[in-house]
Amino acid sequence: MGSKVKIAIIGAGSAVFSAGIVRDLCVNSGLRGSHVVLMDIDEGRLKVIHQLAQMLAEAIDGDLSFSTTTDHRIALQGADFVINTAQVGGHDWTEAQRGMGERHGYYRGVPLQDFPQMAFFLEVARDMERICPNALLIQSANPVFEGCTFMHRETGINVLGLCHGHYGYLDVARVLGLEKEHVSAKMKGFNHWIWMTDFLYKGKDAYPLLDEWIERKAEAYWQEPQSNFMDMQMTRGAIDQYKRFGLLPIGDAPRVVGWWYHTDLETKKRWFGPNGGFDSEIGWGMYLELTQKNLEKIERAVSGKHGKVTEFFKPVQGGEQIIPIINSLVNDKEAVYQVNIPNKGQIVQGFPEDLVIECPAVVNGSGIHGITSAPLPDKIVVGEMIPRWHKTECIVQAMRTGDPEYLMQFLLYDPRTRTIEQAEGLLNEWLGDPRNEGLARHFGKKK
Repeated sequence: MGSKVKIAIIGAGSAVFSAGIVRDLCVNSGLRGSHVVLMDIDEGRLKVIHQLAQMLAEAIDGDLSFSTTTDHRIALQGADFVINTAQVGGHDWTEAQRGMGERHGYYRGVPLQDFPQMAFFLEVARDMERICPNALLIQSANPVFEGCTFMHRETGINVLGLCHGHYGYLDVARVLGLEKEHVSAKMKGFNHWIWMTDFLYKGKDAYPLLDEWIERKAEAYWQEPQSNFMDMQMTRGAIDQYKRFGLLPIGDAPRVVGWWYHTDLETKKRWFGPNGGFDSEIGWGMYLELTQKNLEKIERAVSGKHGKVTEFFKPVQGGEQIIPIINSLVNDKEAVYQVNIPNKGQIVQGFPEDLVIECPAVVNGSGIHGITSAPLPDKIVVGEMIPRWHKTECIVQAMRTGDPEYLMQFLLYDPRTRTIEQAEGLLNEWLGDPRNEGLARHFGKKK
């Protein structure tokens, strides 16, 4: 008999993610009997994921029940845990906002999509304060760093940010030829901006093994065609960042640290391979195509026209930490996880306690407890962490105050901004889009 909880998934139409959560619940005996509310505004996608969830629970013998709704407020009623994975407007709106940036001279756009995301994050968090104030909000949709900091400062909700980028250390181990069961690593920083502070193989420092690989094998590796276009971990760019700052950036960090790696497609190809990496116009197009194909496969499996759902979602615990963390909290199963939590106690030294940072934490029945470790090297703090913090404060303060001057600061400190008029032109187009009516009001722009 498990400990029953109610879990609300906001943005459940993200079929691969939501089905993975359901599969993890099915194979976790500690949470048997739980109820999952699937919420999405797209009724068609919601119907597919509901069918898929039921089929998975039946195939894996998961003792779960499900309900659906298109209203997140209904989903929050009685929830113990709320997982927010929603992408406002989907990929179409994200790509439209990227296009606005490119029209104004910002190659690959500006992350303007973070602002409508954060507006929705706050709406959910404030509704939780009214409806389920004791629930834990697990934020999995980006931007985790800015979004969690924003919600932590503006509400009394307990917020936990989760990401799987920290598993990048396993890619390092694979390329180095290390047996992963003997590898351990620790990372900390800001989400999508983390650095591997400890890297051990069979109990010994493994950074020298990385140094040896760089000296003897890296060039040959970079000449080989890579099978996974999303793998950024051991690229020329990631290793250059390691040489420059003294620690290896992990997971998503190699693809966002250092604007000078991303000035144009040819530069991206130099640092991240023939496709220019995950975020290039080539790599991102491949990602969107893969996402659509996976969705089509799932829909065929649900309709019974192709394969079994367990062929796509193996009946074993997946890579996401969400369900194991819930189990640790509910059933007092102590374990260490990689989390995004407020910097209470200066877990990452030199930054305020109301800033959400990423670090290892001990999770058990008493809560989530960040593990403090030695400070990051000065080169990383001065060269990358402080500038990244400044950018986040511009974004968060813009959302907190509604002062458009913070939006301007956000753009004026972007190295691609050449004139004030360039930045003003982008903001005027963005705020003038009908899809941004709510944000236009927030920033005092009349329609």
